[in-house]
Amino acid sequence: MDYRVRSGDTLSGIAVKFDVSLAALEAANPQIRDPNEIYPNELINVPGPPAPPDQPSPVPTHMATYVVQPGDTMTSIAATHNLSLAALEAANPQVTDPNVISSGEVLNIPGGTIPVPSGHTGTPIPIGAVTYGRYNGGGDVASWVGQACGIMSFPSANWVRGYEVLCARESSGNANAINNYDSNAYGPIQSDGYPLNCSRGVAQCIPSTFADNHVAGTSTDIYDPVANIAASMRYVINRYGVSSDGSNLASRVQQADPSRPPSGY
Repeated sequence: MDYRVRSGDTLSGIAVKFDVSLAALEAANPQIRDPNEIYPNELINVPGPPAPPDQPSPVPTHMATYVVQPGDTMTSIAATHNLSLAALEAANPQVTDPNVISSGEVLNIPGGTIPVPSGHTGTPIPIGAVTYGRYNGGGDVASWVGQACGIMSFPSANWVRGYEVLCARESSGNANAINNYDSNAYGPIQSDGYPLNCSRGVAQCIPSTFADNHVAGTSTDIYDPVANIAASMRYVINRYGVSSDGSNLASRVQQADPSRPPSGY
């Protein structure tokens, strides 16, 4: 996990706070050249216990979406999708009166938990392990998303559609894009010449997000578009409950929905 330094903090104090050894904390933060000098708002990676090897990790319950049609009822929708009425109601707490739904309303249709293959789950890396070499390869958003999906064993069609929209809005499809002007643009200067917490890359990942959601089999370089997109995909799965097939990507992440205006994610 990441911890933002507060006034008066020391590395030894942070180690005690999170019950880790000072040596482990220092090893997880090689970007700190002098352990006696840390600064307020600096981001510290706090190591946790290693994950058990070779354990499949489920993503949140798969949710498809359904647009209510004229004449639909909750009972008929539940029956059509082989659900109990109670399960459908539980998946849609925004429906305050199950007897009153409107044409055009979007409902969540719960399915089973979709396991992510072992080895392609999130593989967090220390933030100090993130590298900042600019990308000089070829390709475009569709090909990069396709490669990320191949590594993660995900079907690509929905992800490509959504990420073409998201990346166009975030970076104009530029793998080397960097945001050095918003509220995240602070922290120690990194090897690319910009503050640590700037959003970077084609999907505009913050280094801490990239590190926390890094996908095994991809580069640790934040500007590598396949690695950047894969970490972003893992992030929206974890934060917004996007399913591994991306079928609810546009409904869960507005920035990936061409029918709605841009919105940060």
